Amino acid sequence: PGYLSVPTPIVFPTTGGRTAWAIFYPPTNKDFVAPFGSKPPLLVRVHGGPTHAASTAYNLQIQYWTSRGFAVADVNYGGSTGYGREYRERLKGNWGVVDV
Repeated sequence: PGYLSVPTPIVFPTTGGRTAWAIFYPPTNKDFVAPFGSKPPLLVRVHGGPTHAASTAYNLQIQYWTSRGFAVADVNYGGSTGYGREYRERLKGNWGVVDV
């Protein structure tokens, strides 16, 4: 207890008025409090997909970084599974465009 970062799904805008999803893990360490108003460094993870998805399953690599003061965003870019057919099919004819 006190070192486990709890994932939160987030939505953010992308090009063309579209949206994308990520899983955000805040830094969590019961033995440390950041200075007021400061923001933690952010690590952005991108799964090896294209038709795969980031998961909220317990991940020791993510927990390692969050327990050391880093925030982590695990991105589900356009083409990732789990967000419906339209989202997954964004990759059709757009490899290297919507997934970067």
